[in-house]
Amino acid sequence: TAHEISLWIEENIIPMHGALEVAIQTLLNIGSKSFTHLITVLERYGQIIAKLCPDQDHQVLLLDEVSLYWKNNTQMNAIAIDRMMGYRLVSNLAIVCWVFSPHNVEQFHISDRPWEILRNAINKTYNRISDLRKEILSLRKSVLLAEKAKEELEAAESRLEVVDGQPVQAEKPVRLKRLKGYAEKAKDELTALEESIEAKEALLARAVEESKALFVFLYKRFRSVLRERLPPMSMDADSDSSQFNGYSIGEQEQWCLCTLGYVKAFSRQYASEIWPHIDTLDSQVFHPLFQRA
Repeated sequence: TAHEISLWIEENIIPMHGALEVAIQTLLNIGSKSFTHLITVLERYGQIIAKLCPDQDHQVLLLDEVSLYWKNNTQMNAIAIDRMMGYRLVSNLAIVCWVFSPHNVEQFHISDRPWEILRNAINKTYNRISDLRKEILSLRKSVLLAEKAKEELEAAESRLEVVDGQPVQAEKPVRLKRLKGYAEKAKDELTALEESIEAKEALLARAVEESKALFVFLYKRFRSVLRERLPPMSMDADSDSSQFNGYSIGEQEQWCLCTLGYVKAFSRQYASEIWPHIDTLDSQVFHPLFQRA
């Protein structure tokens, strides 16, 4: 079992070899036969990985091991990391930190692998928020339907007519009985719906904060690597522009153009999620280099 393996690692592997490299490479080897094997390993032994990688630094080391194991299979590398994030074995911040490690930064203009993994991490974060919003909207619609059933019953019960000088129910008994059934069912569901909405809204607030932390961290990393490589800003914008258009593009310029292209692409694709945090980004991150680009 996973518990027995965890105890065995603590007793036999950690004292002699250090557990992370041995355990992760072993588990990845078990799951390497197919995508299904990989998912089974993550589901069955995920708690072992979580115990070995409790913080961001260890999660970055985990991503290094995954990348090393799948160095000749970009697709499985991306899938493994994506699934690990799905099972919350690695955080989106750890993925950003790993993508902007020196080795990966050097590949920004020659490989799509770091960008694919980064895009998957942002997509998963965005999709969590989107799914929660849809669930909350659906629950609120259910609440409205429950309240409508209650209002229809009250309206039907209050509708009277005079027969032989006496007020009696104007609504047909069959319909009134049906409305009472709907209202009783809605009453039972209403409390549960309101509790679900409250729980989902708490999860949404947490997810939005995680999204904010992700984008701030991401743009800080972009700023850091661009500061190191973009050419110095010229005071004469026209002269600088003509000089930029005139040179033959070398590797450094190609790296800059590629990286700036991804900055723009991410900014446009996730503008709706970035914009609520624009004040924070303006004050903490954005630099004239971004405005110039």
